Amino acid sequence: MNTNQDETNQNSNWQDRVWVLAVAGQAGLYIAFPVLLGMVVGYFLDRQLGTILLFAILFSMIGFGSGVFLVYRWVNTTVKKRLEDMKKEE
Repeated sequence: MNTNQDETNQNSNWQDRVWVLAVAGQAGLYIAFPVLLGMVVGYFLDRQLGTILLFAILFSMIGFGSGVFLVYRWVNTTVKKRLEDMKKEE
């Protein structure tokens, strides 16, 4: 009887770990994409205006800030939804 409960707990722990890894991976993408986009747009502007990496660095920093904000907002809503789902399962 305990072995069945132990297997259920192990499956639940495994699913929780996979979920955390998925959230962390997506969070990395949410930060990386705005930074790269800012760098590309900034580099294009630098070439057009003849400046040396001024806009590339500036837009990369803006991209990083917006990426962190996006991750915070996304993780906050995702964790709340996950906790609500866990409460419903109990």
